[in-house]
Amino acid sequence: MLSIYASNLRPQPEVDAIVSATASFPERNIKKWQKIPLYGSDYVHVLHSGEIELRRTSDDLSMFTIRKQLILGISAMFYDSEHTYAIARTNAVICSIKKEDFIQLITEKNLWPQLTKVLSWYICAMGKRDDILIARSAYSVVREFLLEIHELMANHNRDINIYDYIQEYTNLARSTIIKILSDLKKGHYIVVEKGKLVSLNSLPERY
Repeated sequence: MLSIYASNLRPQPEVDAIVSATASFPERNIKKWQKIPLYGSDYVHVLHSGEIELRRTSDDLSMFTIRKQLILGISAMFYDSEHTYAIARTNAVICSIKKEDFIQLITEKNLWPQLTKVLSWYICAMGKRDDILIARSAYSVVREFLLEIHELMANHNRDINIYDYIQEYTNLARSTIIKILSDLKKGHYIVVEKGKLVSLNSLPERY
């Protein structure tokens, strides 16, 4: 599961060091659903609180959700990649730092090793996401997301419509998602009420 995988790998001391080093820069509030430009932007952003989602520019597919302090726009410091953008899933607090000021700060504070580890974490998380989605059966994808939804609801008190969530993060047709979930309900592997996952038993590896 991507959320558990990313959480277990999260380079917390490195993130803390960078966030601490940027403490003198002013914070600003971001409203829910407000976009945070990464492509063509002169800024690197430090998330202090709230929930930010990275989406694919070509089709708005949700790629990755950030729920803790983190640095946004690292890859765009040197290359203007237009493949992803950020959007606030909740009200959020960030500080935006000009790229040249951020680079100077990282250099002066000798934080390049820490920043490299954060960037490596992003790469690992995106690689894991590709492993979940690419060349996998529709059932395998749905199974992975059911396990993730169960973890989010149990440990983060998230209120999630499982049909919407799976469709938002994958390219699966809604009819395919409904068919697989319906079969799992008939097999008593899951209990769903009003689109919410109530309980989940051990899911079969194969459909």
